[in-house]
Amino acid sequence: KLPPGPNALQLLRKVSEFRNKPHIAITTLAKLYGPIMSFHLGTQVVIIASSSSAAKQIFKTHDQNFSGRYLTSVFCKLPTIEHCSLAMSRECNATWKLLRDVTQNVIFSSKSVHSKACTRKAKVAEMVEYIRSKAGETVDLEDLMNSTIYNIISDVLVSRNLVDITREDEGDGKVRAVVREIIDLVSSSVGLSDLFPVLRKLNLPSTKRKAMEIHGKIMYIWEDIVKERRSEKRDRGLVDANSGGDFLDVMIENGFPDDQICNVTMELLAAGMDTSGITSVWLMVELIKNPHILRRVRDEIASAFEGDDRTLIDESILSDSHYFQACIKETLRLHIPGPLLMPRRAIETCKIDDYVIPKDSVILVNAWAISMDPDTWKDATSFNPDRFLESKIDFRGNHFEYIPFGSGRRMCPGFNLALKDIQIVVASLVHYFDWSLPNGMDPTQIDMADKFGTVLKKETPLLLIPSLKKY
Repeated sequence: KLPPGPNALQLLRKVSEFRNKPHIAITTLAKLYGPIMSFHLGTQVVIIASSSSAAKQIFKTHDQNFSGRYLTSVFCKLPTIEHCSLAMSRECNATWKLLRDVTQNVIFSSKSVHSKACTRKAKVAEMVEYIRSKAGETVDLEDLMNSTIYNIISDVLVSRNLVDITREDEGDGKVRAVVREIIDLVSSSVGLSDLFPVLRKLNLPSTKRKAMEIHGKIMYIWEDIVKERRSEKRDRGLVDANSGGDFLDVMIENGFPDDQICNVTMELLAAGMDTSGITSVWLMVELIKNPHILRRVRDEIASAFEGDDRTLIDESILSDSHYFQACIKETLRLHIPGPLLMPRRAIETCKIDDYVIPKDSVILVNAWAISMDPDTWKDATSFNPDRFLESKIDFRGNHFEYIPFGSGRRMCPGFNLALKDIQIVVASLVHYFDWSLPNGMDPTQIDMADKFGTVLKKETPLLLIPSLKKY
């Protein structure tokens, strides 16, 4: 038998909640039906795990069987999706393993992350200097942080800034807009043929059209960059040489075709923004809202910092800033970027406890419910970094009560890089500047509303006024 769960009428009554806050709606239902729940969307079986023990079954006990990726019909229509994606590969096949190895070696390994410290420092220096020029003015800090992280990631990928943080370059706005359009298309990609899989055989024109729209926008951003690099390498006779360059160089040198390079590069940029960008914003929000925590973070960084207001923070001091690290962990718990981790697919029929999980079921893990479980986390809705100071719980996928990056073979491989990005960006903002809200607003009244999409982001912009700190 299937795990228990709501019937169609009960789901219909919650359709508004599912549309706006599906993680909360699912958590409410799990309280009625248990930590492993099932329901039907049309003819599609959906299995949801909402506890750490259930997550362990998915990510450890049955990790191989649940390592399939559920793809909406739109993604199934994307050209060569099986050969162009880490996140969207239907199974952990040979191509997926090759891409995983390349990205691990070139981007995500400890050696690679450490080698890019100077890049992170340079991009953050640009952000700090720009904010200095805006002292006393209202700035969209979310936009500035996201722009800086865009450029950190794009430098790792293709050795160039993707956006202009000053917004003086009009072309920069187009890139941002296209990236946002791609993400919006992805988040709205569920269609009728996903509820009734038999309709996929009909090759609905709307599905094909949306798939080609996504593909076209991805190629718009990256195709010229890839062709330009190929041309440069030909001119220098380095097409097959091991240049030790960036991610794009390595992909070209290993013989990957343009469409594969464009898709994977887009995927890595979007994934980085979804984690580093969103978490940096929420961390700043929580620090502004909790001045006593902000003071403690500042004091910790200042005690390890040597230099004046023109000396850039060296990220090596941040790894030993234990309270600051605890603040990052607590932000990832309270504001988990992906409340419902990317959907997996059951490759074969199997059993969890006494329940049958049919082949091709959609498998969802409600990481938000797990991170808010009052049995695990005391005062779960409160921002309390101290809870991590004496705790050995970390986000590397071995503690199933805390899985902001997932777990198992499909776990996000970029958590180490994301942590470095978040650290240097936020530490610089709190070390060099004082911050206040517009119109003398009380920091404790800052808007905390969130919006569900591909990630759980702040619903309204983070508008703050910087002032130079006195040393």
